[in-house]
Amino acid sequence: YRGSNSSLRARLSQAGTTFNKLRGEAAVLGRIVFAAGLLAASGVLVWRVFLAAGETLDATTVEATVKAPEPYQERAWEDKKTGNLNISVYLFRDDNRSGRYDKGDLPMASVLVNMEHPDGSTRRAVSNINGYANFKMALDNPDHPINVANEVYRFEVIEPPGWKVSSGNKVQDIRFIPLAGSVAGLVAETAPNWVGMMPQLRVTGRVVEEDGEPLPGDLQVQLLDTQGVSTEVEIFEGGKFSVPLVPGDWVLSASSAVMSWELERTFQALIAPVEMTDIIVGATPPQPLPVTGVENFDWLQRSVLDKIPNDHLGLNWDYLIAVNNQKYGGPGYVNGLTSGHAVAYNSSGHPVTISSAPGELFDFVGGYFTVAWERSQGEILDVIAWREGQQVGQHALKLSYLGPVWLDAEFRAIDKLTLTARHYWQFVADDLKFRNAAAE
Repeated sequence: YRGSNSSLRARLSQAGTTFNKLRGEAAVLGRIVFAAGLLAASGVLVWRVFLAAGETLDATTVEATVKAPEPYQERAWEDKKTGNLNISVYLFRDDNRSGRYDKGDLPMASVLVNMEHPDGSTRRAVSNINGYANFKMALDNPDHPINVANEVYRFEVIEPPGWKVSSGNKVQDIRFIPLAGSVAGLVAETAPNWVGMMPQLRVTGRVVEEDGEPLPGDLQVQLLDTQGVSTEVEIFEGGKFSVPLVPGDWVLSASSAVMSWELERTFQALIAPVEMTDIIVGATPPQPLPVTGVENFDWLQRSVLDKIPNDHLGLNWDYLIAVNNQKYGGPGYVNGLTSGHAVAYNSSGHPVTISSAPGELFDFVGGYFTVAWERSQGEILDVIAWREGQQVGQHALKLSYLGPVWLDAEFRAIDKLTLTARHYWQFVADDLKFRNAAAE
């Protein structure tokens, strides 16, 4: 049967081919198994050397290396294992001086908070750019300041110079109690409440003679409030004055019958103290220009910072940069914000020039100024007004990172304004107020 023999020979040939293929695969598998064996033997050898060196292996560590936690498993709430957690005192700038945290109030950075431990030791924290002074807590963990349960901890806000707590809770006593299953193993019975801060409002300035002569003996300086009540302003050595204020609109008037001279300056005291440029007895400034504009930098949308283009508000701007107040993390960028979300600063700390187009004039009414960083507390900002290349006004303004001061400038009919930080630190500006001529 030749047909059958042919079929059998074909099947035997196919079987031989399959056998050779399997034998090749077995050889590859054998090499893999051999390599795995070498790796395992090496691991055992390393493990033995590791243990022989005197190291001990924690059972939970071994389990963690070989067994992943079960997914979706509920926590055993009686488990006393703990982590750590922040508890915070929130500091805010109480702009409306209401004593409560409400709309319009803003976080205040770099306010110092002391915490007294039950054992009498103290820790301190400063509020971050979002207003939180954070303290770590973890039961029985000496690495964190809040670590003992069933005890009272005292939190005290340290008022910066020129500032007061408005919310009546400068000191808060907080009791912490144990709670198994909680993140830190203990919790506050009542968490610390927000704390409002407000600056002490006052107006400061100086009355001087135009040519350095003594002030006239009949000089009268008064402050008038919105109810028409006037207060005599006491003039100290060097013509200086400093008067505490309540929030509102004010008029400062100065006059001398002997010199047939009088002057009025109107200003607001709302969220910051006011510092006036010199009142020069006998001098009559130009009339104010008619069109008022405020640069608040809140047009900033394209990026978190941007150069101010020329002809903005009809003025040219050199080396003043608009920036989101959260961009750099400096306390002055946060505390110097008086409206919206953006402020301005002097690029690289260098002098800023604001000028009008050739042949045109403007008034610089004033603005809010702060210094950006803690290390530059007390930096002096030299504000100088120019007309046709001649200096016509100047003022040296001391800055703080804790909050702004309103510079009531009233530099009128000028064509250039320069703002220079003496030590080239960044200053922060917001709500700069100008006046221009009416458009024809």
